[in-house]
Amino acid sequence: MDETTPTGDSERRLATWVADLAIDDVPSSVVDRVGLVVADTVGAIIGGASDGAVATLREQWTERANESATATVLAPEAPRTSRHRAAFLNATSGTVLELDEGNRFAAGHPAIHVLPALLADAEARYADRERFLVSFVAGYETAVRVAEAVRPLADGYHPHGTWGVVGGAASVARCRGYDARTTRTALAIAANYAQHTRFDAATAGATVRNSYAGMSNLASLVAADQARAGFTGLDDGIAAHLGAAGSTAIARDRLAIGLGDRWTIHEGYFKIHAACRYTHASLDALATALDELPARPAAAAVERISVETYAAAAALDEPHPGNALAAKFSVPFAVATAIVTGSTDAVAITDDAIDAETLALAERVAVRVDDGIDARAPDERGARVTVTLADGTTATDAVRQARGGEAEPFEPSELREKFDSLVAPAIGAGRSGRLWTAAREPVPPRVLCALVRGE
Repeated sequence: MDETTPTGDSERRLATWVADLAIDDVPSSVVDRVGLVVADTVGAIIGGASDGAVATLREQWTERANESATATVLAPEAPRTSRHRAAFLNATSGTVLELDEGNRFAAGHPAIHVLPALLADAEARYADRERFLVSFVAGYETAVRVAEAVRPLADGYHPHGTWGVVGGAASVARCRGYDARTTRTALAIAANYAQHTRFDAATAGATVRNSYAGMSNLASLVAADQARAGFTGLDDGIAAHLGAAGSTAIARDRLAIGLGDRWTIHEGYFKIHAACRYTHASLDALATALDELPARPAAAAVERISVETYAAAAALDEPHPGNALAAKFSVPFAVATAIVTGSTDAVAITDDAIDAETLALAERVAVRVDDGIDARAPDERGARVTVTLADGTTATDAVRQARGGEAEPFEPSELREKFDSLVAPAIGAGRSGRLWTAAREPVPPRVLCALVRGE
């Protein structure tokens, strides 16, 4: 932080920007991007709602219809529930498949930390389209700036559940029309609820990790409720509470840089591989390398695969994941299942996909850090993959970064195909098409949620 900048000044400017943001301040390109992000995130939530643990918790929390049951759980035939439970369940569903939108400058996933809490609150408040749009933008932009202020996280932290809670609180505060002072209080209180999440929960397959974003969204609502009720927060609360999560002193000035000029939502990425983003460059390079071969090889025909990549990705080198979550954080398994199943979508990285053939191939995948590739991270997160067959044939390809980001974005039609693959099995092709169109607008939250419920 510049020593001339008063403590808390950037936090105050951020809160004022959130409170004052109006639809006329949001460029049309950002509005269009919001539609894509909302649609993609809704698809990830509905696709993940069938997870066994999520479905069981949803059933445990089922309650009789009453005045508190105002929010929609984005799952087929699920009854409405309270805003707080819906936010938790929808956020948790949205992380299960590892297909939710992310942002490389945040080094995490802003949308899934913002949308579930906002959607639950906005539905209950009959928010119109414009208020919903503005509130989502306010939350997303806040989440990324808080992430940038905290980055790099301290060793062992997982980005889920840390900085995202402040973005969620910003979106709810804007939706409720809080003034700048109350908004700032909500952000400071929300920072108090940041979790000390562990990255090794993901690599070890501890599925509590899937609920990190759920707790974050729940806490966003609680923080906004407390601010309205008269609770107070620490001055400079974002830095005070989140400072311990960073590996260096928090960069407070990052909280307010470029507000209204730089729209970080354009810097996000979408995912088609159902695995940690750190695996994606390797999977993209593998796909191109395999195209160089006369025919797609069977697993038994592959002698070895070499993956050279950046340090954060190379650390995901466990060839024997114990369950689907751990498999999503394993470069060797992701590469192996891509060859065995011919896919990297939601059904290619499941508990059932962890079979003897895939594990045997994963053992033949060697992952190491390439200094040149690592030096370009985080601006570029690339990989080089070499496939060597038993007959001596080799194929190599390298990518400077994975598809889906600013450099090589997906076409909307590709994201629509992904959406339908996740949503149509749950609610049918016809409703899936209508829901995609509605989310792309996006329509008012009550209309969007009614479509999910089939009304």
